[in-house]
Amino acid sequence: MITANSVSSEEIVINAPAEVVWDVILDFANYGLWNTFCPIMKGEAVIGSPLEMQVDLGNGLQSQVEYVTRIEPTHTIVWSMENKPGDPIHADRIQRITPIDEFSCRYCSIDEFSGEFAGPMIEQLGEQVEKGFNDCALGIKTRAEELYRASA
Repeated sequence: MITANSVSSEEIVINAPAEVVWDVILDFANYGLWNTFCPIMKGEAVIGSPLEMQVDLGNGLQSQVEYVTRIEPTHTIVWSMENKPGDPIHADRIQRITPIDEFSCRYCSIDEFSGEFAGPMIEQLGEQVEKGFNDCALGIKTRAEELYRASA
């Protein structure tokens, strides 16, 4: 979904525990196995750590560096652009896992934007980001469900 200041994936149900989904999100070294939107990710899930990624917004892979800004284990991780005061665009990528029960959960990814050029950026890239987030969500679902079945 695209709004005036955000782009998000559809919220999907994943038939695996939240802990399994969390582990998939944090397993940066294996993003290439399931994540067509961001197949290359390097870094650590530690507040302040840089995440070096390759993102496909429809024109091939582009390098991007963002920083881990919030971690709530098995529930939420956020990484953000450097976000210096006065920058024309600020962005925070929020990935949220909500348990349904001990065997399943909901997943959603949201990019929240602010700054004077946020609107034009969403107009230009919103659809590509939305598609990428939906592809990512389906990739997480497939990977988490496969890992959960294999562990049962």
